[in-house]
Amino acid sequence: MGTSTATVIEDDDDIRRLLEVVLSQEGYAVTTAASGTDGIASLIAEPPDLALVDVGLPDMDGYEVVRRARTTVIGLIVMLSARSQAEDARLGLEAGADAYLTKPFRPRQLRQELRNLVSNPLTDDGSAPPASD
Repeated sequence: MGTSTATVIEDDDDIRRLLEVVLSQEGYAVTTAASGTDGIASLIAEPPDLALVDVGLPDMDGYEVVRRARTTVIGLIVMLSARSQAEDARLGLEAGADAYLTKPFRPRQLRQELRNLVSNPLTDDGSAPPASD
């Protein structure tokens, strides 16, 4: 089995580096982008197993990045945002994200969220897959 891949789309240098370190420690080969345009290009060129997308990007919002990415990216997408209102999370999930994590977060919290997503994937209609016997 090959190495899992991840793309981080985050404009804040410190957060982008932190996410890269955390994902690398979790065994991902990580690609990064600081804008929505560069991030979409990266996602299309090499669709990752996981994408972390910031909502507040300089050239477009993360919701648009996720909508565009979902046309080609089948892997998991986690949105990251300082916006903590339920409406913001709903918009992210409706755009196609699999999870919405609010900033600030601890690396341990991110790791746990990723492990939960990977071990409990949803079906195409958003429901949990049937339990195996």
